[in-house]
Amino acid sequence: MESLVNKIAISSEEKQNFLDCGFIKLKNLLTPTAVEQLRELTSKQTHSAPEVYSGDFAKIGYDVQSVITENITSSPNFKEVIKQLRPEGVAFIQGIGFELEPNQKGFSWHHDLLSLCYVMPEDLAYTLWMPLDPINTQEQHGGLAYVSRQIHSARGYFDMVYYLVQQEGITEFAQTEAFKNWDFQYASEVETFLLDRNAVADDFEVGDALLLDKFVWHKSCPLKEGNLPSRRVYIMRLVDCKARFSKTLIEGTYSLLQSTTNDLHSDVGYQLTKVLNEGDVISDHLTGFDNNQ
Repeated sequence: MESLVNKIAISSEEKQNFLDCGFIKLKNLLTPTAVEQLRELTSKQTHSAPEVYSGDFAKIGYDVQSVITENITSSPNFKEVIKQLRPEGVAFIQGIGFELEPNQKGFSWHHDLLSLCYVMPEDLAYTLWMPLDPINTQEQHGGLAYVSRQIHSARGYFDMVYYLVQQEGITEFAQTEAFKNWDFQYASEVETFLLDRNAVADDFEVGDALLLDKFVWHKSCPLKEGNLPSRRVYIMRLVDCKARFSKTLIEGTYSLLQSTTNDLHSDVGYQLTKVLNEGDVISDHLTGFDNNQ
């Protein structure tokens, strides 16, 4: 198990920057053995993206996980890395695989409300983004761009949707053109202007990873023509061990989504409703939980 995750020392400055900005690059987190096993996993469990999908990808896969996922997240080295950033710890909730081919754009600027709408709006959850091919921003790119929460946080979207779905008459209002023209998943043109001018995009060696909290705006960077035939990435969704479940937010968010798009999404949140009640601490109820059941 220890051959999957390397020991990483995180400085006080890096920890504070993570608290302030919401993201941190974890250099050399995964060993070559872990990367190779994740490549094999994503190859088997990702498939061609459907035409209705809002992201521009060659392949996608939700609930992509197996023994390798459990071995990584249960590794003492992995837990120690997380403990340096979140002493309370985190719990693994879902694995996702994406593959970009040259000239594909991935996702435009977005936040993780749709992916993490089963978490109370004020509670923390994270995306661990692990490229399985090298990211060179000056050559082919194909990586990720992200913006500090200090510049523009997505927190307001989580709060607004949580209260919006509880308003009397929301079902009727969601059928109006005014609502249908509001895309709550993606940045507006004004937000895009701001985000584009404050974006951070790093190079990544294979084995590096990026940890983002759910309030960080981020987008895919198109893969240019070059030596790489595609760029593969494996993503872990992680919830803070104090994060609470919100049936109100997930059912409301999915209801609003049905009014605006037929976009593909995972049903992991609906699976959680079978074992959790509003306000339950999510990590306390994950023993034996299988989101493929």
